Amino acid sequence: MRFLSTFSFDSIPVVLGLGALHAVRSFIANPNHPIIIFWEPEKEVYELNEFQSELEDLKNQAKAQGCYLFCLTGTTPNWADLKTIVKNTQTAANSSQSKWRLYISPSYERFFSDLVSICKNNFQSQFVSNEINQNTIQHFSKLWTHNYLKNRTGLFYNDTSIRWFQSFSGEKTSILFLGASPGLEIDLPTIQKYRSSFLIFASDTSIGYLLPNGIVPDYIVSFDSGRGTTYHFLTEIPSNIPIITWLGGAPFIFELKNPKILVNTGHPLDQIQEHLFQTGLGKKWPHYSNSSLNLMGIVLSITDQIKNREFFVSGVSYIAERGKSHCTGTGYERFYLPTTNRKKSLELTTKRLYSGERKGKNQIAWEQMNQKESTLKIQNLKEANGSNLPSKPKAEHFLESFQGFPPSISDLAKWANQDQSGIIHRKTLTTWLRFSLS
Repeated sequence: MRFLSTFSFDSIPVVLGLGALHAVRSFIANPNHPIIIFWEPEKEVYELNEFQSELEDLKNQAKAQGCYLFCLTGTTPNWADLKTIVKNTQTAANSSQSKWRLYISPSYERFFSDLVSICKNNFQSQFVSNEINQNTIQHFSKLWTHNYLKNRTGLFYNDTSIRWFQSFSGEKTSILFLGASPGLEIDLPTIQKYRSSFLIFASDTSIGYLLPNGIVPDYIVSFDSGRGTTYHFLTEIPSNIPIITWLGGAPFIFELKNPKILVNTGHPLDQIQEHLFQTGLGKKWPHYSNSSLNLMGIVLSITDQIKNREFFVSGVSYIAERGKSHCTGTGYERFYLPTTNRKKSLELTTKRLYSGERKGKNQIAWEQMNQKESTLKIQNLKEANGSNLPSKPKAEHFLESFQGFPPSISDLAKWANQDQSGIIHRKTLTTWLRFSLS
């Protein structure tokens, strides 16, 4: 089975189409991956008693070889349960892959083309990013990689506190995420009144409004890699406020004296770092997914382990309100101010950032936040009455992280250059490989 030798080591392989179990036997004879998933969709095959009994014997052989073998059946397996099982297995196997990749048996592609098409679509709906995410990746891939390697270089020359985020823990903590929609201005009196009750995560866009109004957040969250992010930080920020970001974030952030807490986003270079931290330092640097593709989504994800968490939001709407797109004091004002005049007001200029209706990823994020059946239980601050708001001082929370230094630029660029996912921009990597200093 030649295609077994083509497995990429940056992902978990899912082999579609087993037939007479030749692929499983070949893998066990020469296991080259710690975890592999075999998927048999054809009912007439997986219901055979001979198939089931031999499969159990092969699973035991695989376990004796030190690898983990899973087998799925049918066209629509329970992916959610399998993800949980594999995640727990990864911890035991010290494996760090966060991507899943589908490999289709050549014989099945020839003889069961319709069946393979159904299974392929089912797999992609579970593991392949939607079109909006793909467009984002395609647009920003060069910038992400460039920033990642540039920031890695800058760590040598700037005396900044860098920590690699593992988890938040605690119990009954009331979290308040602050976006920068105009609604934040309306909620300001409530935020000021209940400030001591909340653990506040502020978006980078909102800090230009919050700080002048006496609201000092516990954490600033910034993941946008664009140069425009710099404008949000062109204000006097207390140097003791930690900034939660990632190594591919805006380079200006890494010039600030504020402590940096770096989150594993699942970017290919983050996956490499995760693996090297695990094997080199024995440190776990878990990957945190962000299905809503925005700052609120990452805060939801990284605080998920806080027990009985209450999650409030303010300044989150994804549409223009009261004639403008954002609250006052954001970096957008600093950026657009030179172009404004008596005929072209600031509100008119910035309103185009959000329209009167939600579209694309903004609509996806809004629907996710407002799902009635959602277990997230997100509460909008302006809709919460006094009885729902916390009155006691905020509960103590614990930040789990570790210190350490990422590998050299040449190593990162070399490993990234071997990734075949299409996310890495090769021209950028070639430049960094040529001129890397460490």
